[in-house]
Amino acid sequence: MLARVNSFARALLSSLARRALAPGALFGLLLSACSSTHQVSAQSGLDVHTFTHDSINTHLLVAKGAMVMVDPGYEKNAPALEQDLRDAGLDPALVKTIVLTHGHADHAGAARHFQSRFQARVVAGQGDEGMLSTGKNEPLCPTGFLGRWRHAEDEGATYTPFHADIAVTEPLDLASISGVPGRIVPLPGHTRGSLVVLAGDAAFVGDLFRGSLVGSGAETHLFMCDVEGNKRDIARLLGELGPGAKRFFVGHFGPVAREDVADFFEVPPRE
Repeated sequence: MLARVNSFARALLSSLARRALAPGALFGLLLSACSSTHQVSAQSGLDVHTFTHDSINTHLLVAKGAMVMVDPGYEKNAPALEQDLRDAGLDPALVKTIVLTHGHADHAGAARHFQSRFQARVVAGQGDEGMLSTGKNEPLCPTGFLGRWRHAEDEGATYTPFHADIAVTEPLDLASISGVPGRIVPLPGHTRGSLVVLAGDAAFVGDLFRGSLVGSGAETHLFMCDVEGNKRDIARLLGELGPGAKRFFVGHFGPVAREDVADFFEVPPRE
């Protein structure tokens, strides 16, 4: 069992052990970090399938027969993700649009697989084209113990370079390119080209923040170079950009309810 534990699980185990969590809670989290999972949520006329590999969430938005994939994950997991879709009764050939919330390897690496194999169009922020075209992450800024522990490995992660089919510089109507109602909104911060997808009462935010390791709350992501700016971006998302968003689908753990996001990042309610 221990030989199969990935690096994130080892860091998670070490961190949580310092907090003296019960053995049962540690074991449950360890299993979740090692395994792949599939969950389905119904969100205001939208079905959201979340597939998790190596603690990275890929979200598949399904509405009116159309599908959009958000963040396909690591390149090495692309074949497994394709099979996950088939096992869930979903045809990967019908995924014609992939939105990358940002260009880091753990979110964008598998996009090329679906782009070349199924001619899916890849949508990414223009500011992240440098990462996509080189297949290399830009420098990461750890925000705590787990980030520092994982820094070298995560910053050094690579993938086969490719180019986005659509480079986003301003808000874009999601339905016009995919058939799924919603909006793609640039929100630079975690990376220069970070995007948020708003669909129905759901928001897909990538690494704007993460879900809690324990429970269902929100936490600052492991890597963020401007923490105060990140708080301002989250306040802007809850206010100006996504006032109707009730549930936030993140890149790691989650999802997170609006009130939990507002509580952790101390965002006052709208008047």
